Amino acid sequence: MDDFLPLAAMAAAAMPDNDFVSLCLPRYKTDDLRVCAVQDAAERKWLVTNPSTEQRDQELQIQSRIMQALAHDGARLPFSLPWPAHSVRVIGGKHALVHAAFSGRPLSQEDLTVSDKLAESLGNALASLHDLPARILQAAERPIFSADQIRRRWLNLLDEGATTRSIPPRLWQRWEERLEDVSLWRFPPAFIHADLQEPYLYTKDEVITGITGFGNAQFGDPARDLAWVVSSSSDEFAKRMLNAYRKLRLSEDPKLNARIELNSELVLLEWLLHGVQENNEEIIADARQLIAQLADTLDNTGLLPALREDFTSKKADKLPETSTDNLKETEENTTEISPQTVAIPADDTSSSANEDTQSDPSI
Repeated sequence: MDDFLPLAAMAAAAMPDNDFVSLCLPRYKTDDLRVCAVQDAAERKWLVTNPSTEQRDQELQIQSRIMQALAHDGARLPFSLPWPAHSVRVIGGKHALVHAAFSGRPLSQEDLTVSDKLAESLGNALASLHDLPARILQAAERPIFSADQIRRRWLNLLDEGATTRSIPPRLWQRWEERLEDVSLWRFPPAFIHADLQEPYLYTKDEVITGITGFGNAQFGDPARDLAWVVSSSSDEFAKRMLNAYRKLRLSEDPKLNARIELNSELVLLEWLLHGVQENNEEIIADARQLIAQLADTLDNTGLLPALREDFTSKKADKLPETSTDNLKETEENTTEISPQTVAIPADDTSSSANEDTQSDPSI
């Protein structure tokens, strides 16, 4: 049987008034997710996302809360969101999410190397996302971090990484110096996606048409989203994307490039600690190898040529006094909010053709 056929049954259970007639593209699966588009009799396309792990299931529920909070402000974004969404409970207590499909197809690695138009569109999309207000994430019970909280979190992870004895001294010193340099951490936090990857970005005619995968969204460092793009793209694509991004952002961030490069390196530390937490020797070995390669290839100007202009001077640029005051006020008024998990009754089971499903209007 087609691995994606059960997703048509899930769509039918979530939206019983629609007559779904066929599966269509895009369709793909990962270790913890199945995604497939289905078409109804009116030739409308819907995207069905079905998680296979508790973590992915929780992320989909978080995304639904964020989309509900974004119902008004989302209209200002230059791309579509996974909304309106319909949820259905499936075997094992997990959920499948159904929403109107985006125009186009998921982004590919090759897309991040060739198109100036796409680079500008992606820069505009991320700038618009990052300028969304914090109240949206507060309403969805997502974390709100100040710049200093973000810096201290990285320092705590660096201390935790010391116990693994996997970070070469030269690299450790580099990271510690940048985390202790408070001039890099005077910036206004932003609404960030925090988990950008090719399947979550949709494109058509070299324009970003939709973004999904908001299960880790938070109010944090915009450099985290940008680091993924810069690390994954060609130098010219990254430069054009960043130029478009800066033109549209409402707030100044003079040390953004420095933190983009630092974020692109510290994700290896996160990967290592994730392997330790999961007791996964394969992940630990992979992270150690990547960290060793990073330490071997480092030079004084960093690894990302698109950002090197920021490292030609040893002195940090100073922020305007007004900007510093505003940032200080922002940090004093920000708090960290712990996300809450929606409880799922353990004894809730039902059946449908191809796979057990039941409409769940409360999600």
